[in-house]
Amino acid sequence: MDEVAGKTGEDPIEFRLSMLDAAGKNAGDQHGAVGGAARLAAVLKDVRDRSGWGKELPDGEGFGVAVCGGQERDKPTWIACVAHVAVDKENKSVKVKKIWQSIDCGTVVHPDGAMAQAEGATLWGVSLAVHEGTSFKDGQVADRNLDTYTPLRMADVPELDIKFMQSTEFPTGLGEPPLIPVPPAIGNAIYAASGIRVRDLPIKI
Repeated sequence: MDEVAGKTGEDPIEFRLSMLDAAGKNAGDQHGAVGGAARLAAVLKDVRDRSGWGKELPDGEGFGVAVCGGQERDKPTWIACVAHVAVDKENKSVKVKKIWQSIDCGTVVHPDGAMAQAEGATLWGVSLAVHEGTSFKDGQVADRNLDTYTPLRMADVPELDIKFMQSTEFPTGLGEPPLIPVPPAIGNAIYAASGIRVRDLPIKI
């Protein structure tokens, strides 16, 4: 989506919002999807405003955005994510500095439990995006223990700013959805920071 927006010279968030009119097929008339794409537009506007999208950043730093929402599912969860990264081209390293997420999962039944789910899924997304990954040698997994297989460590945990949208709609899923937009948001942020377009996980520059 960002690459298409770039081809047209449009801001990635405004480009997405221009298509989220909740009309026709995306009106969301099903039980858990009431409101349709308007709910995805709402979380996208919210995360745009909270993150300070568009502000000037130091050289080597960038913001990236991604969204997820199953508009054709009975019970979608609508999420917008902004990632702030710093890229060191010389050392070929990426540091995820902060993640913002705005989440519409309908009525939040258990706020503490919901936040724990969202935080865990978000950090899992960071881990999959820039830390985890292995190879196979002679038909066997090369990394046999955590001294060489490196998931996200405490020292690399970014700041998290996660918000649940106020809603009286039917509760929807929250186990894995907050993971989905994190890697693409990080990838788009890396491009904004460095001009390097990445498409594989784990991300290497």
